[in-house]
Amino acid sequence: VDLWSYGHHEECRDLVLKSKATRQLLETNPKLGLKIFTSLHPSNEKQWLVVIPRGAEPISDIKSVPTQVVELLKSIRPHIPYNSNSAININKGLDVSSQSVEVHGSDSGSDSNLPLESGRALAVVYLESLVGISTGRPPVSNNVNSNYGDDNFHSVVTDIHNELAFLLLEGVLSERTEDDENVDSDLGKIYREKLRRLLGWHSSKVQPDVLMEALPSTFLREKALLLGQLGRHEDALRIFYFDLKSLELALEYCDARYEKQQVHSVYERKQSFNQLIGGKSKGGEDSCAYLPLVRIALESDQDSERGIAAAIKVLSLRRETINRGAALRLLPKNVPVSALARPFLIPALIDSESQSRRLTVASSLLRAKYVRLKHALTEAQIKSQSYLPNVPALQSLNLGDPVYASKPFKARPSNMSTLHFPDVTITKHFFSRYVVIQATATTTDEMSLNDVQLVVAESSDEALLPSVNVPIKTLPPRITGSSWCVLAASPQRLDGTAILVCEMHYTVPALDSATNVPLNFNTGIGFSSGSSSGRPYVEELQDIEIRRAEFDGF
Repeated sequence: VDLWSYGHHEECRDLVLKSKATRQLLETNPKLGLKIFTSLHPSNEKQWLVVIPRGAEPISDIKSVPTQVVELLKSIRPHIPYNSNSAININKGLDVSSQSVEVHGSDSGSDSNLPLESGRALAVVYLESLVGISTGRPPVSNNVNSNYGDDNFHSVVTDIHNELAFLLLEGVLSERTEDDENVDSDLGKIYREKLRRLLGWHSSKVQPDVLMEALPSTFLREKALLLGQLGRHEDALRIFYFDLKSLELALEYCDARYEKQQVHSVYERKQSFNQLIGGKSKGGEDSCAYLPLVRIALESDQDSERGIAAAIKVLSLRRETINRGAALRLLPKNVPVSALARPFLIPALIDSESQSRRLTVASSLLRAKYVRLKHALTEAQIKSQSYLPNVPALQSLNLGDPVYASKPFKARPSNMSTLHFPDVTITKHFFSRYVVIQATATTTDEMSLNDVQLVVAESSDEALLPSVNVPIKTLPPRITGSSWCVLAASPQRLDGTAILVCEMHYTVPALDSATNVPLNFNTGIGFSSGSSSGRPYVEELQDIEIRRAEFDGF
């Protein structure tokens, strides 16, 4: 195992492949011998998710080695009898989500164990571990792995999958019973189930046209799965429904296709955060996995009771996942409503109402969580804006060193104020070329305020001109925040004392009566841009004096 782990040392690998000790170990203890070649393979979905994005999966750096290993394993003749002790559990570590996708061949439990009594069995177990079908490889998009852009690498992967498929087909054919060549032996059933699972696997790279030429005419299920890989889903369903006369197998095929769609959509949503609505595939007839089966069931005879009954049964059994409107449009117009009411329409209405309630509850919970996060973000932003050096909008002004800061004093409205008027405290900060007025506001009632800012409406001296206003975008109840008003100053031109006519601007947002939160969630959040919805107020304050001596620190 240690020699084999030196992945880039061909001498070490050649030594392992040609060593008599390797052959002896494979013959006497095949399960332990296989670990030489599979120990470095990912053993579960979590490990696959680590190696695939890095391009470090087992096939990526040993393009010629798998073929040599397979040839070695096929030449081995294990010295053990065919019994339960010679079996290896290939599904160890297989994730439930992977099993749900691979339902094409799940009608017996024989697929879980393969006796290691032949070189073919050793090669099969090795290749299953290499490609990841036995260890829960997830359906990650090909573009996640940079190696998939390499044509040579893609060809190697395809050859390996083809080799596995042909080994499994060979196992089925070679294990036929002597009494009836169309009846599988117990071992043949295991190979057949493995073959079906490979053909229905989400990451299968088998070339359908190549394998289809080798399939006997009696391998109808296998042919249907290959047609599905080619995208010919209706042809595959015709085999299940008409040739095999099994609605259950046809439904099983549709279930597997639906599960594949769901699993792939999960990974696509992870790659594309903008896709907000996912889950069930109901976009159209082409995207619904069950509509082709409804069409197939009805196409033999529009008036056939069997076809209509089968179509209604599909609607009834898969009403939660099928595109209901499109399915109903496929039914003949002469189908009475009474035939659909109990099996489909009534349960569908109940499901829809239940789903509506669940989505309403989920929406309320998400809205509450959003409000909590919004308040936390707003409070953090208000806190960061309460300290002059931390205000981003003022940093670009190069205010310089502070000269003097006045004592805080309470701002008073010149007229009768409204109920929503906040408590406002004014502090004047003097710099060599600027005056920064800090208006510290605290809401006095349970009402939030938006766009709270002090505005200098008029200056009695041209030496003081309004320059920048930094408002408090949202001021929640009982929270204190600071807005800033910057005036460009020319102290040498200031004659004595200047009078500033100031106003307090703010907006009372429109609230949802049920949740007491703003109706418009797109504005009024932290420092986001855009006008807030609600009623604006302008309160005139008593004049503020600016003295020439204050620029000198007096």
